[in-house]
Amino acid sequence: MSRIPPVTVKAPSLHEPLGGAPATPDAPDAPLRLPAPPSPPPPPGAPPARARPAINFRSVGLGLAGVVLICGLTPYNDYVLNNTFLVGNNLPLGVTMLVFLFTLAVNGPLSRFAPRHALSSGEVAVAFMMMLVSCAVPSSGLMRGFPASLVVPFNEAAADQRYWELLQRLNLPTWLFPTFRDRPPWLDPAVQGFIHRGPAPYRAWVVPILAWAVFTFALYGALLCIVAIVRKQWFENERLPFPLAQIQLSLVDQPRRGRWLNDLMSRRSFWLAFAAVFLLHVWNGLARYFPQRFPEIWVYYDFSRLATEPPWSYTDPKLQNAALFFTVVGATYFITSSVAFSLWFFFVLNNLFMMTKGTWTGDPENAGRMDQHLGGLVAFALTIAWVGRRHWRLVVAQAFRGRRPGEADDRYLSYRTAFWGLVGCAVVMISFLRVAGSTLVAAAVTVGILLTGFLLITRIIAETGLVHGQIYVSFVKPWVTIGAYAQKFNLPQWLHPVPVKSFYLGALVEVQHYDYREVASVYATHGLKVADATVYGGAEEERDLRRDRRTGRALIALLGLSLVVGYFTSFYSTLWTEYRYAFAKDVRAGVINEHGTQGLPQGKLRDYPRSYEESRYYLRHDPATQAGIGFAATAFLSAMRLRYGWWPLHPIGFLMIGTFPGAHLWLSIFVGWLAKTLTLRFGGAKGYVAAKPFFLGLIVGESAAAGFWLLMGIVLSALGLPYRVVNIMPG
Repeated sequence: MSRIPPVTVKAPSLHEPLGGAPATPDAPDAPLRLPAPPSPPPPPGAPPARARPAINFRSVGLGLAGVVLICGLTPYNDYVLNNTFLVGNNLPLGVTMLVFLFTLAVNGPLSRFAPRHALSSGEVAVAFMMMLVSCAVPSSGLMRGFPASLVVPFNEAAADQRYWELLQRLNLPTWLFPTFRDRPPWLDPAVQGFIHRGPAPYRAWVVPILAWAVFTFALYGALLCIVAIVRKQWFENERLPFPLAQIQLSLVDQPRRGRWLNDLMSRRSFWLAFAAVFLLHVWNGLARYFPQRFPEIWVYYDFSRLATEPPWSYTDPKLQNAALFFTVVGATYFITSSVAFSLWFFFVLNNLFMMTKGTWTGDPENAGRMDQHLGGLVAFALTIAWVGRRHWRLVVAQAFRGRRPGEADDRYLSYRTAFWGLVGCAVVMISFLRVAGSTLVAAAVTVGILLTGFLLITRIIAETGLVHGQIYVSFVKPWVTIGAYAQKFNLPQWLHPVPVKSFYLGALVEVQHYDYREVASVYATHGLKVADATVYGGAEEERDLRRDRRTGRALIALLGLSLVVGYFTSFYSTLWTEYRYAFAKDVRAGVINEHGTQGLPQGKLRDYPRSYEESRYYLRHDPATQAGIGFAATAFLSAMRLRYGWWPLHPIGFLMIGTFPGAHLWLSIFVGWLAKTLTLRFGGAKGYVAAKPFFLGLIVGESAAAGFWLLMGIVLSALGLPYRVVNIMPG
């Protein structure tokens, strides 16, 4: 009897409920493409178009130039000029602005007058991917707290003898930190110059830059392997919407031969929205310079003075005052309606809970909210594992026995390569922490939490398209929780489940990777989504897997190259900025990068380890109970979402309660959801598609306005003139 080849079974997803109709090109929430206007014939005598490979010297060179520009300029722009962050979220302003300007001012003229020299959409997509993934390095993704975590603790020890004694007892390896020639280390130029500003001792930083590169590059390698493993499951089996990728595809789409503008920029509605948002932000920026001549146009409300009495005084401050961000409005238009509804609905629901609790008890805060968040993340992770269980079994099977005929495989990396690459990178990360002095258990738990957190935020952005994503995951939470219960039940042997040294190393990694809004795996998945539609041309059926694999490996290698170049470029630009400038150059002259150089290191590297060593645990609630509540709520929402097509609430809405985007972006998400709902109600699917250019114009117009004020800040500061900050997106 002949063996029946295995069949790939499509798994359900939280995006597509069980029993529901699969997404089709006619469904309003599916990634619909804009209808293209007819293309004019090429100019007389023009040579026939030739197929050029997307990966070539031009596309790679353009991508590397963008990587260096973004990673080199970000620290100066974000901290010294105090402008809108050049990266800042999952739709980076810098990349959006560069691709838009390139298409409009460079490739457009080439396509119109010299079409043989114009770059194709595939070439621009390659450059775009490289720039996009490098955005994980220069700011909140890594460098915002990285260098500070290696020097600020020693400056704190100068004023705290007990903390200095703790650091001495830890006996951490010297290669983790800059080379200190003076004793005590807080007198060394590497510390003094960073805190009080002075000449940058680059030579003292060579060893830690190279040492931490081992851990960092192993992390990035692991994330790229994870992306290769989940790609087919998320892209094809579950067909997650990837709303941001729809926007990015419209940006990288290049003009056709003989045309200046691409399909998006040929739309009048795009330019109408672009001009309205751009001029609005220019006007409001001028209002800060000349308030007598340019009255501000409000894009926010503030009722905080009216909300001084219960129950309104118990609400979240961002319900009392909120701003409208047009980038978020535009991006929300591409989000699945039920997801967008859940994101703002749970914020309002939580405020109703706070009003009720505050009225009855006088305290509106939910002390166990973060533990509920953690329990919800565990349930969400188990849901991902359950929905894709067939795919994960296939990946593990192929890792040990190889691929059999008829089995699915990935076009970027084989499952065997990706699986063992992930294992190898994880082993390198664990070994790094072991050599640094951590126990094996603590190192494995730290690495496991780190990789799981990145996987979860990648899935959340793939489903929701949140411009600014956030989850809260502490790498030392397990040890604090165990110690707290040991104190509660008088179990002294468990007061310190891991040594203080292991705890400190976990906290050190947490400071470096605290923020989940600029994540390499998020950027990589969206980059591959763009590549699938441009470099590969979309469909995977009946293609030469071996030829596709060569291209796929090259693209993965380029992503890795971008991260390497971005790491060293960002490290240099961050050190140059931190040692050179103490205060921002705008009229407020605040301390630069205060969050990364003071808040994070002081809290997590000074207060946390000292409290742990001294067994100071204070339980205001029962963590297990609160985590169980979060687990049950998320599991219930996930089950209902999977089982019933009519169920309107998405578990990610619950997970975003209490997070930065959940509070700051709710109004913009509500407006975007309302606009989409009304468009579908009165215009149907055709009206929805026709309105897409308008909402893309909102996004590009806001990016262009931020770029305009970025350039104004550079020019005015270079001329020694005072300038005022015009922040367009939340920082």
